[in-house]
Amino acid sequence: MNILIIHYHLRAGGVTRVIESQAQILQSQGHEVQIASGGPLEEWAKPGVVLPELDYRTEGTIPVERLLEQKADLWIIHNPTLGLNIDYPKMIEIAARAGVPMLMQIHDFVEDGRPENYQLVIGNQRLYPNAQHVHYATINRRDLGILKAAGVPDSRVHFLPNAVNPPLIKQRALEDPFVFYPVRGIRRKNLGELCLLAAHAPPKTRFAVASRSGSEEPSFIHDDWVSFAEKEQLPIDFDVVSNDPGSFVELLERATHLVTTSISEGFGLTFLDPAFLNKPLVGRDLPQITRDFVGYGTLYQSIPVSLDVLPGLEKEYREQLTATMLAYGRTMDLSELDYAWSQFSAGGTIDFGNLPEELQRKVISEVTLPELSAWLESALRQESREVDTSPWTLESYSENLDKIVKAIGAPGKLGWISPERILNQFLVPEKFHFLRSRLSFSDTPPTND
Repeated sequence: MNILIIHYHLRAGGVTRVIESQAQILQSQGHEVQIASGGPLEEWAKPGVVLPELDYRTEGTIPVERLLEQKADLWIIHNPTLGLNIDYPKMIEIAARAGVPMLMQIHDFVEDGRPENYQLVIGNQRLYPNAQHVHYATINRRDLGILKAAGVPDSRVHFLPNAVNPPLIKQRALEDPFVFYPVRGIRRKNLGELCLLAAHAPPKTRFAVASRSGSEEPSFIHDDWVSFAEKEQLPIDFDVVSNDPGSFVELLERATHLVTTSISEGFGLTFLDPAFLNKPLVGRDLPQITRDFVGYGTLYQSIPVSLDVLPGLEKEYREQLTATMLAYGRTMDLSELDYAWSQFSAGGTIDFGNLPEELQRKVISEVTLPELSAWLESALRQESREVDTSPWTLESYSENLDKIVKAIGAPGKLGWISPERILNQFLVPEKFHFLRSRLSFSDTPPTND
């Protein structure tokens, strides 16, 4: 089979890693594979199709005829509905009407905290084609359920968890606790909670974050936490890999523990990498993601903070929830806002991870949480335990992918799944999260005006 893999770009990142593995696996299965992207043309992707029009764009059109010229038997399109290119829906519609068999591989949803992108691509309501020659793959079961609930037939949506292929490391951990967060410090990674853990850690414990945030969000979010940690004299080092990329493996080797404080993940790599590396994991659980695999690590689901020490939170909550709804074209009346706040603040406590950054800093500076200190001291004494990682090996991924490719049918009648049915599953007040909302005024860096 001649397979064309399509993505916005091949720059370094999680999806690019998946595409590289996917291409190699498909080739090992006997398929001819080409990759079309906005570039760069990596050695492993040659001889690829480079179309700058496939990259992130808010205007312009994609020359679909260039892709159709490849005479592919199957297109695999990664994150096709994410709204990062205004012309992707039209490209997909043209291909679907032409009867091109397609696998739409969803890593993230535009309906999940990306209102600006949603407005770019929602105009014609044709984001999600529905036909026997168009199938979907998701990397977690939560997203699988979302597509099924929206109306994609069970036979056309598949669970395709990523293969986990971490580097080989030597086991040479330090004597004192060294807790490594092997991520880029973007907002949803919740660096404030890492600072909270550092403030409550046993003596001689040290924390480190791999890299600074990338170009997809303002760098001041990361840098503000760096400045705050220095002011509070917290035992954390930031951006420890950027100046020496080769140090990443060494840091994994030295780490006594890996940590996660993330409030949102598309896939469980944060939780699975430690299991493959035989490193104990501590931090925040994400049950909607970790339900896909055996529980691993010493994890909490919430760090409750009393409302008594959170002045102004109710006002900020109402403003941010209203703004989030409006960004997707929705409104809330006063009674709906009152009810939403009553649910958010039920019990008189708020999860630390769902506080705006300025209040996270206030809590770290002014509040002591003895239960968190006790939990962390116990968690850092835990050793890693062996778990079954076979479902996330390259072999398992190969078997799953082969079954999916063979299941995609011949061209049939084309319809469309309403994006509203997907948006409605994300845009509910109960799922509101400050770190996934627009930045509040207090989060904005000062200007020189």
